[in-house]
Amino acid sequence: MPVVRLVPTLSRPPWGGFRLGAELGKGEGSIGESWEVWRENRVIGDSARLGDRVDFPLLVKLLDTRALLSVQVHPADVDARLRAGAPHGKAEAWVVLAAEPGARIAYGLSRELTEAELRERAGSGAIEADLAWIEPQPGDVIDVPPGTIHAIGPGLLLYEVQEPIDLTWRLYDWGRGRELHLDHACAVAIRAPQPSPYRASVAVAPGIDRLLETRHFVVDRVQLPARRRGWEAITVIEGSAHVEGHTVPRGGTVLVPPEGALLEGEGVVLAARPGA
Repeated sequence: MPVVRLVPTLSRPPWGGFRLGAELGKGEGSIGESWEVWRENRVIGDSARLGDRVDFPLLVKLLDTRALLSVQVHPADVDARLRAGAPHGKAEAWVVLAAEPGARIAYGLSRELTEAELRERAGSGAIEADLAWIEPQPGDVIDVPPGTIHAIGPGLLLYEVQEPIDLTWRLYDWGRGRELHLDHACAVAIRAPQPSPYRASVAVAPGIDRLLETRHFVVDRVQLPARRRGWEAITVIEGSAHVEGHTVPRGGTVLVPPEGALLEGEGVVLAARPGA
């Protein structure tokens, strides 16, 4: 089977920036998210969706932010099933591709709250004073397990890998008036300060660093040229790759089948595959 090339699904929320289009060629205007690997994406050269071809259990995105995202939380498997009838929860992680000076992410709380306190302060807006903030730098790897209260700030270009479900419960939206999900969010949120979210890379072979390894996904940073085997989502973050006669530019993604593929060129890719 040849490598699978996909048409990304673009999302244009009010917080989206312009780099996904201007720098990565995803389209015109403001784009917040490019869903690079998603079961609903159309396969290039085929009328099928990815989900018609293979059950790839990850969603890979690129995000560009020029405004604050909502303060939100994602459930773990049990809560997703009980509260939303969903097949599983949503664990995710980010690799920071670019960060403007002073760009921040809210990650967890600065002090412990009871569930009742969290609900009251989220409803009143006082939760703004309870958020713990980090200032990520390019290259940082940030793990976001289910239950983590978080909000991505403006000025960030992120690579995101997650379980393939769009299940987000908002605690607070900075007064923008969108729907909140206080009952669900407060029930599943981690209400105490959390340990550092940063994950250190580990060299696993020449030119290959293991950025993250969880039961949900494994992400490697790979220097080209390299041979990879799948199913594995390959996203170019520096330079370009040449795969089976196709040039994959910076920001482009292909899905490598189990038979594998040779990735040629001069650049760096992120390789994501399901966890064990």
